[in-house]
Amino acid sequence: MLIKKYFLIILLTTFFCVSGFESKAQLSYKVLFLGNSYTAVNNLPQIVKDVALSAGDTLVIDSYTPGGYQLIDHYADSTSQYKIMTGGWDYVVIQGQSQEPIILQSEFNSGGNALYNLIKQYNPCAVTMPYMTWGRKNGDASNCLDFPVMCTYEGMDTTLRDRYLALTESLNAELSPVSVVWHNLRQNFPTIELYQSDESHPSAAGSYAAACCFYTCIFKKDPALITFNFGLSAADASIIRDAVKAEVFDNLQSWDFKKLPVSNFRYQTGPGVNEIICNPINFGIRQTYLWDFGDGDTSSSAIPTHSYLADGTYILSLTTTTCDLQGLHTSFSDTVIQFCSHTPTIYTTLPWLCNYDTLWTQPADSYQWYNYGIALPETNQSLPDYSRYGIAGFSVKALVNGCSELSEVYSESPEWSGYYFDATGTPCLGDTVKFIVLHTTGSLSGLENIRWFKNDTLLSAMNDEDTLLISAEGKYECKVINPVAICPLDTTSYFIEYDCSAIYIEEREQKLSWTLFPNPSSDNVTIKFSDHPVDEVIQIYNATGYLIKSIQASSSTMKINISDLPGGLYFILRKNNQQAVLKFIKL
Repeated sequence: MLIKKYFLIILLTTFFCVSGFESKAQLSYKVLFLGNSYTAVNNLPQIVKDVALSAGDTLVIDSYTPGGYQLIDHYADSTSQYKIMTGGWDYVVIQGQSQEPIILQSEFNSGGNALYNLIKQYNPCAVTMPYMTWGRKNGDASNCLDFPVMCTYEGMDTTLRDRYLALTESLNAELSPVSVVWHNLRQNFPTIELYQSDESHPSAAGSYAAACCFYTCIFKKDPALITFNFGLSAADASIIRDAVKAEVFDNLQSWDFKKLPVSNFRYQTGPGVNEIICNPINFGIRQTYLWDFGDGDTSSSAIPTHSYLADGTYILSLTTTTCDLQGLHTSFSDTVIQFCSHTPTIYTTLPWLCNYDTLWTQPADSYQWYNYGIALPETNQSLPDYSRYGIAGFSVKALVNGCSELSEVYSESPEWSGYYFDATGTPCLGDTVKFIVLHTTGSLSGLENIRWFKNDTLLSAMNDEDTLLISAEGKYECKVINPVAICPLDTTSYFIEYDCSAIYIEEREQKLSWTLFPNPSSDNVTIKFSDHPVDEVIQIYNATGYLIKSIQASSSTMKINISDLPGGLYFILRKNNQQAVLKFIKL
């Protein structure tokens, strides 16, 4: 191929915090604290300032801490906005309401994202630092019934920790893991009282532990340098500083989620004349974009669309940047693109697409096939059995007379046979399970070729029966072919497996902890979870077993857009979870 891609990564003024790094040089930072009573009690910002001063460092502070404030409240509050927009901050600490990450997880995440964007708008190189708070001393009895993880300190603390870690990672930020320090002290030094009498707000010792944690995270220095004790006994203050050293300073990289920019990208041809659609591959990195299309035009959009006025050869480049206290970090990559007198297209031999069909393009000197921009090992005029690689997103680059151009993405939906399967119960509990072939029309035509298998062996006595009765463990599979369908070579299949020796009855008797509605649906399905916390990957498979989507569950109720899926039967499962699989039909 004549098309080549070049990657050049330029990293400017890069700095990593390594465990054990210690600088005795005096440092000075400006820090804004946005929180609520957990930050206001004992005047935490002032303690951090005094702690830093005792270690030879300077902290310029400001704070705004109305009681009960959530992250989204700070985003909407004119005082918080003004303080952020004043600018010049090195760090902005954000602390959610103590129960918010569990009870209002969606609002917690959206509030954190909104604050981050506002902070970066007026303080491009400032570091956002979430303040990881702790579980209540004996759990939260008032919310125990609705949120079982809050019934105990351990459940509440672990869930808060996970939610703050997830938020910090999504923001590419740094975390102050105060609850981790508290957990260490609770386990190893229970005589040091971290709570006030309400079993929620911090005592003097609790605030001192938080302040030492913030000092270590902000200045990246050993808390042993601190000499200020905030009125605590020398012994207790020393124990707290040692806990901060063990949990925070010795593991600084564990709490730093900043990422260097990545400029990898792919492009696809759009429907317009000489049009391209650019897609960065940024792995969740929050960065700025500068696209240079090679014809004098540029764009700062993350996913720009651009049309060239004439055929020709152009160099498309992307420069991405991030900024933090160590300065500007930059990454650069480019590729050569061409628009030729010929434009390849993708088609099939029939007016519709079947599951095991062959994709074709016009004759050319050479070919390269892609799936969602990733090169396939296919370099011929045709792509046989495209479904080996996926169900959509195919394109081809064809070379004619030295000019190579990319086709538009082929995203036709394969025709669906309408067959699906059902099986309820388990022979391991003494049930006789009905494994049934069904159709969206409500009945079978009678022309189907139905083949049943047990442990990969054909059950010939059951040929063309629509129901198999299962009373013993094993792997059961059904394959259905409709010889008069418009895609007669398609085989719709499904298998289930029962292993009574490997799965305990108690596991099979567990209560279904999630539901799905409406079903059938054409646009969206909603999943509702009754167990907590919900912090899993939800996977959607089509009826032939292909993984279609993976979605991170983030709340007790989540809506999934299925409007882009072809009509048919789909299965939803919780990855690495024993819960039963849900099914839905896309109309």
